[in-house]
Amino acid sequence: MKETEVSEPVYCSEGIRVLRAHDLKAKGWEQRTVGDRTRIEELRGLYSALGFETATTELDPSTFGEACTTCAVSACSGYVALFTRAGKRDG
Repeated sequence: MKETEVSEPVYCSEGIRVLRAHDLKAKGWEQRTVGDRTRIEELRGLYSALGFETATTELDPSTFGEACTTCAVSACSGYVALFTRAGKRDG
């Protein structure tokens, strides 16, 4: 059997900049994940039910890597990053 050469995987998230990430982190927010809006809304509901505040922010398409083609850029432009921080508790 002939061995097939396997190339290293290229992950789309490498080098992609999340808009406002630095500002959010400075205000105590923690980045949880990046995903399409539908899935993020499900996670947002879950984190809210657990008592977290949630926020989302867009990705910067100009930072998508060389591995991203036009197809990936258009698909990823529908993705957002989800941030959480401990919710404020009443008295």
